[in-house]
Amino acid sequence: MTGSPEVVSDFLDAVEGAARNAAELEYDRLLSKQQELAPDATTVSDWSRSYLAELIRKSDYELDSQEVRKYFAYNDVRDGIFALVEDLFGVEIKPWEGAPVWQESVSAHEMYRDGKLVGRFFLDMHPRDGKYKHAAAFPIRFGPTSDGVPVASLICNFPAGDHTTGLMEHGQVETFLHEFGHLIHMLFSGQPDYANLNMGNLEWDFIEAPSQMLENWVWDYDTLAKFAKDADGNVIPPELVEKMVAARDFGIGVGTLRQLLYANVSLDYYNRPSSEVDFDEIWNENQSKLSPFVTLPDVHPYASFGHLDGYSAIYYTYQWSLAISTDLFSEFEANGLRDATTAARYRDLVLAPGASKPAAELVHDFLGRDWSPEAYEAYLLHAAEGEAEE
Repeated sequence: MTGSPEVVSDFLDAVEGAARNAAELEYDRLLSKQQELAPDATTVSDWSRSYLAELIRKSDYELDSQEVRKYFAYNDVRDGIFALVEDLFGVEIKPWEGAPVWQESVSAHEMYRDGKLVGRFFLDMHPRDGKYKHAAAFPIRFGPTSDGVPVASLICNFPAGDHTTGLMEHGQVETFLHEFGHLIHMLFSGQPDYANLNMGNLEWDFIEAPSQMLENWVWDYDTLAKFAKDADGNVIPPELVEKMVAARDFGIGVGTLRQLLYANVSLDYYNRPSSEVDFDEIWNENQSKLSPFVTLPDVHPYASFGHLDGYSAIYYTYQWSLAISTDLFSEFEANGLRDATTAARYRDLVLAPGASKPAAELVHDFLGRDWSPEAYEAYLLHAAEGEAEE
């Protein structure tokens, strides 16, 4: 969608400007927490920031991640996400009888709309020896096929079962919904006359936007109240969700700068002749600009940056897509997260067309205007205001 490296650089610079204030305020809070543990501390190390952030969530927001966790058993989460998608997009998810599953823990499902089969999918959701270690949705086949429907699979590594064995962190619930968003995008977009028009051929700097937008629903109390329950059947308290939402944006500033570090590094490795690429120098230059944290000396972080293999120069796509998703979500914020008309328009104008139109046109069809990064930049600036109030 960007069309040139210059557009990418300008976009990343604008996002940095919007995130910088929040990042500086968050770093100061992390340092203050570090000084409670070590009064002589003058810096925060990169390897301690997550631990310090968890302490701040407990002390400043009265939020305990283990308290949250007891309301998210895998079986309930799966059923809740199914119900959310059914409710939003007017579909019905049923068991796929006789499906050729490859392992006993894999489940198979069919998705119908108005009684018509839309697609089929597998859920391979729990860890086992030798299995893919991350979370992702994969196409198995695209429509049209012999029976006219696409097939996809969701591969994750979440705990299995009920409250005894299957408790999930809220971040895992968010990941589940994100990846399930990719899966339903595959199914909805698998209907055109040509398989090549499926969502897999959309521009890469748009492809994450629909799933990123869908993440917002697991921060909505009305949504969570339908499936988030403890072992005794008690619904997650609204006061706890309020604390979760209040703490949600803590770390957004430093987290965004970290994403910008990856984005700028990947772009800078590819926007010059290979003879001019010094991996360490380019990384260190961007890190000194974008990371406030002390890092280990004599290491080579690029060597563990897995997205360089496959994404090459375009890691910026995550931030670009996130800006689009924020703009898309503004329609739901205005009309209601469960507004059936808005959800149907989104399904039919953004998801179902797949790659039959450029992504910018899909978004324009839904918003009634060209998309803009202003909503995302405003969100980052608002996060800074919130940090200033803490």
